[in-house]
Amino acid sequence: MKRLSNVLLFCFVACILVTAACGGAEPAAPAEEMVASSQAAEVDPLATAAASRLASRLGTGARLVPTQRGLAEIAYTQPVASRDADFIVTSIRMKNLAQNAIAGFSVDEFWFDAEGNTVTGDQVRFREPILPGEVRDLELRVPRVGSMDRSNYEFTHQNGDIKATLFDEIEAPPEPEADEEAEAPTDSR
Repeated sequence: MKRLSNVLLFCFVACILVTAACGGAEPAAPAEEMVASSQAAEVDPLATAAASRLASRLGTGARLVPTQRGLAEIAYTQPVASRDADFIVTSIRMKNLAQNAIAGFSVDEFWFDAEGNTVTGDQVRFREPILPGEVRDLELRVPRVGSMDRSNYEFTHQNGDIKATLFDEIEAPPEPEADEEAEAPTDSR
């Protein structure tokens, strides 16, 4: 009984102290003011200055693009595996379906034996961001091992996870532009 009264006394004193401590505080700002101040603070001058410095160091042809944060969505075609000498070469075509560029996109391929043990694998990682709507072909090469039975693919990116959707067909990526100087005949007299 004495212990119960001590606990009740402690709770009563704690409630009085909390009430007294909160009583002198200013009232909270209305929600509209909080939203307005957070919207005004979205453009950080330090971040803008850092981006400008980075763009100047990258050179004249570089441009910064917003990247996807969190879940990014891609489309990919059924992986096609073929044998090339002592390697298994897997070709996949993928397309960025996200609203922003995907930075640090990578694909990991794992090959397993009949018991489910990992036998071998490969990884492809793109250094440059994949722009929205951009189509890329990727190739994974693993050494051929006699116990290979099945494979698995994992798609990831630098800022989160990937939601990958299997498509029957994706248009081919555009061919890289040829250098005009390399194609132009030179007149050497």
